[in-house]
Amino acid sequence: MTSLYSSARSKGLRMLMTVTAVAVLMQTGGTGLTGMAAAAPSDSDAKVTTSSSTVIYNTFQSILKKKNGLSGADTYLESNIHKVTTHHATLMVLQLENARIKGLTTMTDRMLVPNVQDKMIKVYKWNDSFTQLMERTKDPELRSLLKEARDSGYRLVMLEGSLYPIMNYMAFQKYNSDVKPDIKQYINIMAVETSNLAAEDGALIIGYQEILNRALNQERFLQDYPKSNRVKQVRNLLNNYTLYTFYGLNNTPLFDYETNTMVANAQKGYKAVLQRNASEDSDFLAKLGAFMDIVTEAKYQRTTAVEEWLDQKVPTTDYTGF
Repeated sequence: MTSLYSSARSKGLRMLMTVTAVAVLMQTGGTGLTGMAAAAPSDSDAKVTTSSSTVIYNTFQSILKKKNGLSGADTYLESNIHKVTTHHATLMVLQLENARIKGLTTMTDRMLVPNVQDKMIKVYKWNDSFTQLMERTKDPELRSLLKEARDSGYRLVMLEGSLYPIMNYMAFQKYNSDVKPDIKQYINIMAVETSNLAAEDGALIIGYQEILNRALNQERFLQDYPKSNRVKQVRNLLNNYTLYTFYGLNNTPLFDYETNTMVANAQKGYKAVLQRNASEDSDFLAKLGAFMDIVTEAKYQRTTAVEEWLDQKVPTTDYTGF
């Protein structure tokens, strides 16, 4: 497990810069701008589509495709999203997300330039936003870069001693009332991920009950919207949270390396969530309940029986892609 997570960690940091510690970028390649624009409208959308909605949609497309068009496209969308069909509104929001994800790599590279990092860190205070950092620096070029990053839909985080931009899904929540229900729920799930990161530097930084609550929300999304355009992204999240739940991470393993004993807070948290959601129809909770039964029988030790159960019921290869 240690070598598996060491390998995952080297790839995970770039993924984390995109969402949290999860590979949203891995799942967006097949649903790029062209694919989204070509998506067929539902019957209800087809009936209400008007020429004005189409004009707004086409104008948005042209703005988004311009160089450095993220900010302008967002401003235009915010001003006009109430004037279009739900179908067009949903397409435009997802296209904006795709474009922001695509642009994140370039923005990250620009911010990781040593001279830029030095200037940022010199004026950085814990939990600063791009806006707060802009107010503190006297360097006009740095201020311009920070403003561009903020207006392009990113937020600032400190990861392993460096400052990075990551996706800011809270900035999409202003569109929740105009998009389809599945995309509203998807945006809310991703907003939780990017506003409060789950992991950093090979360690979990949220509580065990929060891990389970997020996993349950992800599972509900997959149950409620099995044909959603964002199923792959949410399933990828759930895969990560499944590993967090049953294995932990390198620096916060579920079973202590020295004693092989299950972390006490995990024991309490898992039992509390299982009790609180006892009536819920959930494959994830059913698997967790079976796990807790065998772990309890093993007196919370990582015995051979526990390891065999994990290998059979939660094989890491099913959730990592390795």
